[in-house]
Amino acid sequence: RFTACDRINFEINQNDYLAIVGPNGSGKTTMMKTLLGLIPVSEGEIRFSSDFRFDQIGYLSQKVSTQGKHFPATVHEIITTGFPSSMKKVPLKEKERMIRSVTSLLGIKELLPIRIGYLSGGQQQRVMLARALVHKPKLLILDEPTSALDPQIRDEFYQLIQHLHQHEHVTIVLISHDLQSVSLYATKILYLDQSVVFFGDSDALCESEAIAQRIGTQAAASLCRRKEHEH
Repeated sequence: RFTACDRINFEINQNDYLAIVGPNGSGKTTMMKTLLGLIPVSEGEIRFSSDFRFDQIGYLSQKVSTQGKHFPATVHEIITTGFPSSMKKVPLKEKERMIRSVTSLLGIKELLPIRIGYLSGGQQQRVMLARALVHKPKLLILDEPTSALDPQIRDEFYQLIQHLHQHEHVTIVLISHDLQSVSLYATKILYLDQSVVFFGDSDALCESEAIAQRIGTQAAASLCRRKEHEH
């Protein structure tokens, strides 16, 4: 029997920006799937606030699969699929208003009539983010959202997520293997390697001997220099 995660204990509060980080096979994907309710926990429990519903989660997967330029769906059609079944009685006019609002926020309103296959990777990722946000979720879960983006577009995407957190007050859980980048933006870090290596404020990373042991002293020193530069 393989145990993906063991002795995990943490909490996510409203308006947190939590990055769940770790190497391949560390349990990040399992943790994400349990948060989404896709797989049960074998021991322990995951508790949500009494008024929370799973349709209040927005989810952005790791890869955007559009099958190239021949994929027939437009940006508008893709975003429309982000409305959960619980909103089927919401008037079409209100849904259109919500689509215009989220695409304006993300700077892609002019792309609505265009087939998604004709867009760049960065534009496609913004479209899928709009799909995840269109129903105004309380919690946004992002699974390695920048893995297919080049460095400049990756940094722009992280800045966009930071804007959503700071100005739109979206609670965010971001899954990543890139501690160096996400520690510059997330307010809290959960570092997994089958169990919890570190959980706390991102500013406390530089004081963690456990992190230095996992990523190496040189990488830890580089991380600290980047964080000092950002401050």
